[in-house]
Amino acid sequence: MTLVRKLLIYPIWAVNWLISLLLVFSCYGSLAAPVGRWPFASLSGLAFPILFVANFLFLLFWTVFWRKGALLPLITILICLVPTLNYWPVHPFAERNVADDDLTIVTYNTEGFGIDDNKDTSKDNPVLQYAVGLGADILLMQETSASVMNKAKQDKTLTGLYPYMVSVGRPTGEACMSKYPIVHSERINFDDSGNSCLYLRVLLPGGDTLAIYNCHLQSNKLAENEIEEYHKFMGNPRDSSHYKASKQVVKKLLASTSQRAGQARLIADRARNESVRHVVVCGDFNDTQLSYSHRVFSRFMTDTYSKSGNGPGITFHEHGLYYRIDHILCSRNMTPVHSRVDRNQKDSDHYPVISRIRLE
Repeated sequence: MTLVRKLLIYPIWAVNWLISLLLVFSCYGSLAAPVGRWPFASLSGLAFPILFVANFLFLLFWTVFWRKGALLPLITILICLVPTLNYWPVHPFAERNVADDDLTIVTYNTEGFGIDDNKDTSKDNPVLQYAVGLGADILLMQETSASVMNKAKQDKTLTGLYPYMVSVGRPTGEACMSKYPIVHSERINFDDSGNSCLYLRVLLPGGDTLAIYNCHLQSNKLAENEIEEYHKFMGNPRDSSHYKASKQVVKKLLASTSQRAGQARLIADRARNESVRHVVVCGDFNDTQLSYSHRVFSRFMTDTYSKSGNGPGITFHEHGLYYRIDHILCSRNMTPVHSRVDRNQKDSDHYPVISRIRLE
């Protein structure tokens, strides 16, 4: 290698090392994110898509210009293979395994049934009708509207489809519409925020009882103008006029991820010690699958989308932020057969996750 080439290659090699280290940290940083400590480690998963693409581009670059150099990004990809497949699963033939008696569970943050957009507070609200049309056996929703849910409970058509309905929280909260009897329900409040979790026990055909934790973990509470300022700063870091707003965004993210960690631990401890065999934890985690809040559940449960979905499964789709932050996890004596994200209704800032699950 000539001196000139060394002078060109080695700085690029150093940048590749930095990207590789950051990619590994984004995949495994949440392992070092206990409650109230190092929240940045749990947030590191947000950078995963950018870092992975950068590392892959380095792989292509070194393959063309210096094949030995390609070992670094290749080894990095192998180290990160399991988290990568959890983030972007590949199960192209999963739908073929679906059976009629598989349990269909849907989780959906309705953003107040999109009332701010559609102005419809009736039982014919388009977001509610769309959610009902997804064909769930058990439909679990977050950020519902109490007024819409009260009207739904009085509608004979809806109660014919879903005889069992529970909703908590005013004006918004969690709700469940079930084809099967709900034999117990209670609201688990989080002391450090207004968010909560709806706990249910549902009697399934055959006599099994399913415990469900329908969670809405701590929101980031980012104002739209703060996100816009943050994007402007990231687009041009030299422009200090947007620095203060972007710093505020980071502070809010760090504070909220610490709160979510504690909330997740609370629910995980209860779910791990359930007295029934079958358990589902689902809802709007406000965190990706590479976060601490998700990892406390995936240590003893199965992420249904990672196990039976395809692609990134983006569920949040506003403000230039595209992540899967809505999840369904089931106990390991349940088998996810097929999962997908439906993108046909945009009145809410979330898309629903639909999972077909088989009970052993």
